Amino acid sequence: MGKEKTMGQAEPLWNTWEAPAPNEIPENLEEFLCHLSGPTVISLPGADPSTTRVAVTLLHGNEPSGAKAIHRLLREGFQPATNTLLVLACIATALTEPLFSHRLLPGCRDMNRCFKPPFDDYQGQLAKSLIDTLAGLQPEAIVDLHNTSGDGPAFAVTSQFGVEHMSLANLFTSRLVYTDLSLGSLMEITEPGCPVVTIECGGARQAESDDVAYQGLQEYLLRPHLFKNAAAVQLDLYRHPMRLELKEGFQIDCSSQPTDADVTLQRGVQNLNFGEVETGQQLAWLGEQGMAALQVKDGEGGNRLDEFFEQREGMLCTRQPLKLFMVTENPHIAATDCLFYLVGVE
Repeated sequence: MGKEKTMGQAEPLWNTWEAPAPNEIPENLEEFLCHLSGPTVISLPGADPSTTRVAVTLLHGNEPSGAKAIHRLLREGFQPATNTLLVLACIATALTEPLFSHRLLPGCRDMNRCFKPPFDDYQGQLAKSLIDTLAGLQPEAIVDLHNTSGDGPAFAVTSQFGVEHMSLANLFTSRLVYTDLSLGSLMEITEPGCPVVTIECGGARQAESDDVAYQGLQEYLLRPHLFKNAAAVQLDLYRHPMRLELKEGFQIDCSSQPTDADVTLQRGVQNLNFGEVETGQQLAWLGEQGMAALQVKDGEGGNRLDEFFEQREGMLCTRQPLKLFMVTENPHIAATDCLFYLVGVE
């Protein structure tokens, strides 16, 4: 099998493995990923061959719960309800030491930002190839398994909203985020009749995240009638979140006291995940440029920072009650992606 490689190499972008037997699956997860050796699509025949369900994971190399769930199910020799595609993307990233510590490799784009043009680099071509494969299959549903960048409870995300999306989310969690932000993520692809949801299983270091991935994926792949009673599903819904982002050219850190960075997140801020924070909640120390280092982008690209936050005695504080999620204490992720997502309290 091939490896994640630079453009210009002639090997297929995706390895394929059809119907592996349980005794062909290495016992150890790391050995399993080494055996795959590169982006891989595993296909399994289902009891009902008339339709296909898809599960994707490892679009980020530091989010292992989905890969653990797939590995466990394959070793158990489960019989899926329908034909199944299991997609494991950034294998080399996951295997780069320390194991499961790199979101992406230096010089590479974030794979979960590559599902819209341009497709002119390796990650883009990998994404475009998967898009084309899925379009040809016309699957019944797609779930994309991730871990959150900080500790916290599981939740689902969708960029389209319907009872099927709620039903898929409910296999894994009771929380659903409905977003109109366009980032080039897998969940934004729109195949007619095919709901797509992202499942954030919780933090990569939390044992319960692995349970969420395994139990939810098992239910997703084994349930004969995927959307039976979908209309009855009730979820805790978060509509149209925004992102608090660090502007280009500024520095961020995380500490229990102020640093020389333009923004210093308070240690322990990730404990606010999915909690309701009141007006005046302190989140970070600000440097000489104050709030000029930050922005809050809405779905139209506008900056609404002053609507939600203010500076008080050198600290970034909430201007109104908010619900926060995907809060990270990892400065690299905060700088290259976002500090967290937010919605107002209704």
